[in-house]
Amino acid sequence: MYISNSTGGLMLQTMLYLANQTSRAAVNTLVDLPPAQKSDGNEVKCYGVYGCFPLNGPWTTETRQINVHPQKPSQIEPHYTLYTKPSMVKPKFLDLNDPEAVAQMGINPAGKIFLVSHGYLENGNIEWMKELAKTLLQSEDEGNAAVILIDWGGGSNPPYVQAVANIRLVGAITAHVIHMLYEELQLRDLRNVHIIGHSLGSHLAGYAGYYLQQDFGLKLGRITGLDPAAPLFSETDHIVRLDRSDAEFVDAIHTDANPFMKGGLGIYQRVGHVDFYPNGGSDNPGCDVRLQDYMRSRKSSVFLSMQEFLSCNHIRSYQYFTESIENKCPFMGITCESYEAFKEGLCSRCDENGLLCMRMGLHSYTDYKELQAVGELRHNDKPPVLYLTTADKKPFCRIHYKITVRVSGHDESTMHGGEIGTISVRLHSKTRSKKLTDHIRFSEKAMYFEPALSTALW
Repeated sequence: MYISNSTGGLMLQTMLYLANQTSRAAVNTLVDLPPAQKSDGNEVKCYGVYGCFPLNGPWTTETRQINVHPQKPSQIEPHYTLYTKPSMVKPKFLDLNDPEAVAQMGINPAGKIFLVSHGYLENGNIEWMKELAKTLLQSEDEGNAAVILIDWGGGSNPPYVQAVANIRLVGAITAHVIHMLYEELQLRDLRNVHIIGHSLGSHLAGYAGYYLQQDFGLKLGRITGLDPAAPLFSETDHIVRLDRSDAEFVDAIHTDANPFMKGGLGIYQRVGHVDFYPNGGSDNPGCDVRLQDYMRSRKSSVFLSMQEFLSCNHIRSYQYFTESIENKCPFMGITCESYEAFKEGLCSRCDENGLLCMRMGLHSYTDYKELQAVGELRHNDKPPVLYLTTADKKPFCRIHYKITVRVSGHDESTMHGGEIGTISVRLHSKTRSKKLTDHIRFSEKAMYFEPALSTALW
């Protein structure tokens, strides 16, 4: 007997559903936390300098009928852990109550400042955040960058609706932390400040950007949403979710955008200046394996194996982003009418018929600005949607090739007529290794190949 990953996402949704029920019977076996307390829809809770948090207006709608207030700051107790190249082993901690200490922490005012936020059921000590921080610091040759990990683990536990509420407050607190950096480091602006958030952390980043504008008149340089969470955010007002108005540049990588009831955790709608949909935004290669295969292939804990099995598509977003930082392979995406059109090879050349190409990941903003500089993209244009494909395991990045197959048009072939079937190819390297790729299929379903006609495969 084995468990297929095709049901893994649905299993996770079931777990989330159980964790949000008011009945304690089944919940105690998962986590001993009380259900979220219902709030009066007209009630507003205020937390000092961090502001007030209403539930009416855009916060409670037909698509967002369940809502509660954020917990107290003392309950969530977010932490901000600072990493620089000299402090990778012994990080430092930012304290809003001690702003004068910021100047002594080794943050270069001229360097880039990255903030990274986790999502639901996680905390700032999780391995992927540390790996991302290390990779970001190593990629900066001058050693000027700083990475701050946002740990809101005290507020990320079930029920989900409470975690959703808590990120509103954590976003406001994060805005105050960034403003403290702005003041103490005497920054001219926030162009070099970049928040990277996964799942609920994406919307947390959006709230931070919103409060920086509302409370301090400052605009973030960039926000990257790594598979922004869908439940209670899809089809909501832009103030409720991550939106391109939250920073000078907002990019999003969608990897788990199936409908929620089919196991999807990520939002499908566009939220940024640029939205990438690798593999169409869901059903990523390598996420269809059995649980037993994860257990055998991973050298880490059973918990991590289970996590990757249940949320493989969801976590692909930060895996792709981390790999994009140093990988020479560009993760190149291209605009296209749809993912189906992309797979059929209808969008294969950059700068042809208005098609645009940009690298997915850390370097997307560089490409965005270059396209603006040459007049191919204006800031107020309809946000581009880009597609690409990936491999099933690390390294995930792959180069795209367009192959055109022409069926013979000789008399014998014409008399024989067309055939229905599939085509696969293998590419081999010109280097000494002469390595061969696996068989690459260019269509999931059988196709009809007619004599004397060409078929483009992508």
